[in-house]
Amino acid sequence: MLNVTVDIVLDRLLIRDVLKAIISSIFFHRLFGSIRPISPPQEVLDLTYPSVDDPELEFFINDKLTKLTAALDTASQAALVTPHLAISHRGGGAQIAIAFYEKKTRKAWFSKSEEEVCWEQWTITVSSITPRNENERALLSRSAEQQLQNILFKIIDFVGENKTHIPSITSSEGNPFPYSIALPSEAEESWGSVFKKILVE
Repeated sequence: MLNVTVDIVLDRLLIRDVLKAIISSIFFHRLFGSIRPISPPQEVLDLTYPSVDDPELEFFINDKLTKLTAALDTASQAALVTPHLAISHRGGGAQIAIAFYEKKTRKAWFSKSEEEVCWEQWTITVSSITPRNENERALLSRSAEQQLQNILFKIIDFVGENKTHIPSITSSEGNPFPYSIALPSEAEESWGSVFKKILVE
C-alpha cells in the first residue's frame, strides 16, 4: 500500500473549498470506471481543478467536509475557552483520509470470503488559522492559492509516476475499486482504526 500525505495551512473560511478541490482532484485520477468530468471545470482561488460529474460522490464529499468543518469549529471554540490549546492546535486542525481498496477472494478449505485490501491512501492534514485583519486575510489567501497549486501538481506527479501498485482491473462495470473517506472523529477508536467502507457499484 502506498501512503501519500498532504499538509496545508488555511484561513478557516477557505478550508471547505480548498479541501474539496484537493479531494475532487484525487478522485478524478483514481476512479478507473467510465467517468465524465464536470464542464466547465470547477474553480477556487483562480485555479481550476478536475472533478467527476457524479452526484453521489459530490454528496459524499460534501457530507464529509461538513463534518470536518464542524469538528474544526468545535476545536476553535475549545481553544477560546482554554487558550493554551490554541498553541498546540495552531488554531484548530483536522485530518481526512481517502483510501482505495482491491476486492480479494480468500479461499479456505470449504468456503470463500471476500476482503478489501487497501492499495493507496491519501491523508490530508489541515491547520486552521483565523486572520486578525484584512491584510492577514489577503496574505492567507495568496498562501492558500500557492499551496493548492503545489498540491494539485503533487497529485498529477504522483499518479503519473506511481502506477505499478494499482491492482488489475477485472470488471468492466462501474468503478472497479471501492473507496472510503474517513475522519478520525467518526470512530470511537484511534486514527488507525478500520475505516468504514463505502462501496461504489
